[in-house]
Amino acid sequence: MNSLERVATALQHKEPDRVPAAPLVCGAARRVYGVTYAEWAQDGELAAKCMLQAQELIGFDGMLTLVDLSVEAADFGQEMIFPMEDTPHPNYDNPFIKTPDDYLKIERIDLTKSTRMKEMLKYCEILMNERGSTVPVMGFVYGPLGILSMMRSAERLFRDCMKTPEMVIQAEEVITDVLVDYIKAMAKTGVHAIVLDTLFASQCIMGKNLWKKIEGPFTTRLADAVREAGAMVMVHNCGNGVYFDVQMEAMNPVAISHAYLPDDCRTSAELKEKWGDKTTICGSVDPATYMFLGTPEETRMECKKQIEAYGKGGGYVLATGCEFPPNGSLLNAIAMVEAAELYGRY
Repeated sequence: MNSLERVATALQHKEPDRVPAAPLVCGAARRVYGVTYAEWAQDGELAAKCMLQAQELIGFDGMLTLVDLSVEAADFGQEMIFPMEDTPHPNYDNPFIKTPDDYLKIERIDLTKSTRMKEMLKYCEILMNERGSTVPVMGFVYGPLGILSMMRSAERLFRDCMKTPEMVIQAEEVITDVLVDYIKAMAKTGVHAIVLDTLFASQCIMGKNLWKKIEGPFTTRLADAVREAGAMVMVHNCGNGVYFDVQMEAMNPVAISHAYLPDDCRTSAELKEKWGDKTTICGSVDPATYMFLGTPEETRMECKKQIEAYGKGGGYVLATGCEFPPNGSLLNAIAMVEAAELYGRY
């Protein structure tokens, strides 16, 4: 099987030739091609060249077009900082939303006049043209609360959700309209799936009922837009105590990428039993412990444990719980693929 066939089989909850391996190499791909983070993050063509070389070198079974969590926020007006060798981030000293009234400053934008989102569309298009016939390509869209957190700070945003929810929701309305356009444009590139990042839907950040009220309805709109455009819906949530139940209800994704157990499961066995036939489980190797601090052998052994816990019967993709550390050893990414070959054969 090639990577596309392998992942497609897993998503159908059948057993492919082996467990698919997805170390979620994103920013680390720039090192294979030899460019700075600042160059990679702002040039869709360059990002694609890096990803293509990284996938060829490492052999992972899917290409995720996550660059950083500020792509959309930058186009809505947030001032950015682009370090040469680190992840781009907002200028925390100059947030776009300084007071609750500033939520009203967010305006609908024209994607054709955007800067960063337009480059992401180019990124997706090149990957599909070059390797989309054999390797899955997954676009990436940050959820509306996540985008607002890049312009306000998560702490202040959470407070606003409690004190002035109507202001937050009004801003989400505008952002979601733009994200629907973004999703439609991304789907036109032919990407196989679009990953919606809904970090706030986890115990470590926001109560379940509050998330259902504040962001849940908007994620439903986004998921519906993905399916209507002909792509599959996937969800990424690396929060602790992730809410599988309300995210399934809101978005019905074909797969959930996670770092920690859901709030309603105490063990990996319980997760597999409760959710394994409802969605494809992607995860959940700790990127810090194994991909950044660990050795290749430690990584292989942890991957073996994950495969034993989740792999039986298909419906599983071996993956890191979050992005592969941008400055982590690529030998550990290779070790994950090797573990799938060694221990993930059906």
